[in-house]
Order: sequence, then structure tokens, then C-alpha cells
Amino acid sequence: MSDKCVYCRCDLNDGRAVSVCDRCGRHVWGDKMFNAIKSSMGNAKEKGDLFQGSVNEDVQREFRKAA
Repeated sequence: MSDKCVYCRCDLNDGRAVSVCDRCGRHVWGDKMFNAIKSSMGNAKEKGDLFQGSVNEDVQREFRKAA
């Protein structure tokens, strides 16, 4: 499954937890902050915390299958 950047709509094929490409992320937040965002969101994805509090368990199951 391929995501697209929410800003420029380029393809993101690396499975990142944030739907923003590096170019747009750096432009919006700067290098240091965007790297921190990618790191913390990546860690949350690995732990399964991205859907914490979600009421739709079907979405959670589909996400786990895709990972």
C-alpha cells in the first residue's frame, strides 16, 4: 500500500507513520522538529499506539495485517 504526502501528493513507499514527505516535512517544521516527529510517530507505530482510543477495531485489524 502506498501513501501520498498530504502536502505535495508524491508517493510515499517506505511505510512511514507520517503521511508527509521529507521535503515537505522539512519545509513545514524544519529538520530537527521533523526528524523528532518521524521518530516518535515511528516508535508509536511499532508499539501499536497510533490507534489508541480508536472505536473502530476493524481499522486496527486491517492496519496490523498490512504491517
